[in-house]
Amino acid sequence: MLILRIFIPVCLAFFAPIAFAAGEPWSDDFSPPPGKYSWIQLDTNEWIKGDIIALYDETLVFDSDHFGDLNIDLEDIRNVHGRGSFAVTFANGRPVRGQLQIREETVVIITAEQRQEGSRADLVSITPAAERERDRWTGDIGVGANVRQGNTDIAELSIDIGFQRRTPVSRFTLDYLANMNETDGERITDSHRINAGLDRFTGRRLYWRPFSIQYFKDELQNIRHQGTLDTGLGYHLVDTSRVGWDLRAGVGYNYLQNVSVADDEEDNETSPVVTFNSDLSIEVTSWMDYELSVNMTFLNEKSGKYQHHIDSVLSTDLIGEVDLDFSAIWDRTENPQENADGSTPSQDDFRFVVSLSYDF
Repeated sequence: MLILRIFIPVCLAFFAPIAFAAGEPWSDDFSPPPGKYSWIQLDTNEWIKGDIIALYDETLVFDSDHFGDLNIDLEDIRNVHGRGSFAVTFANGRPVRGQLQIREETVVIITAEQRQEGSRADLVSITPAAERERDRWTGDIGVGANVRQGNTDIAELSIDIGFQRRTPVSRFTLDYLANMNETDGERITDSHRINAGLDRFTGRRLYWRPFSIQYFKDELQNIRHQGTLDTGLGYHLVDTSRVGWDLRAGVGYNYLQNVSVADDEEDNETSPVVTFNSDLSIEVTSWMDYELSVNMTFLNEKSGKYQHHIDSVLSTDLIGEVDLDFSAIWDRTENPQENADGSTPSQDDFRFVVSLSYDF
């Protein structure tokens, strides 16, 4: 009896911390083992190990060593056991940082000081707690070129660069698109477009865009400089594991400077604007994606009345992080400004681009 009185307390003292750290058992009597991986359990009871990239728009991006990058609807996930520290944002509060667990409908954040719980229904975003600023950035660089010499000399170059910075409550995007073509020593195309915008997440589907800036330059279209600044709201219309569709609308201000105008016309014009944007992405297969971006701007008559930029991209996996992209681009100005020589640029500008892109 004396031995039992000594042995039992010693066992409790030794094993209690381990039991507390493991917590109550997960469903199906499986407990994710300690290690360098996060674990998720699907609604089919299957467990997958890997790394949590982020959760936005009710979709979890999960990197599995075996399956690669997975986009999984939150409704298809039963449990989550995160490795490392995460920033978790709910609809009614600021980000909470700590170790992450999702147990059925309860989200658990464990810190050194306390254990906090929230409802899965109020979950807005999850991101790994970034230790360095560069951990918050992702991007892609695409380059297409065409050089031909002989009866016709052609030098064509297209550049498409995109950056994105993500935090639990915001998303900043910066894109640059350039197309240049010189045929027999004459410039056929020389356009440059820069877009930047900041999104603030206010709920699971609705978000606020405090500002969006667009700069466009195409002197062959009689546009030396054009800048648009607007603010508005966005809404996730469709959000599944294979299809995402965002709509945005805003109001703002536009400045336009033409290359040349008639003698009795001013070479610059300002206008209030109404903007509308649609971003559609579809995972066609595991190795093919399709994206359609439509940006529409409504202005006064002298500024062009109506403009749009439509970019349709079919992207296929090539080698590793390198993709082969096929892009169809359509730019239109409803009422282009007449040049000083009396000529009027074409309303429409079409381009088809084949390029290689690298994601990082």
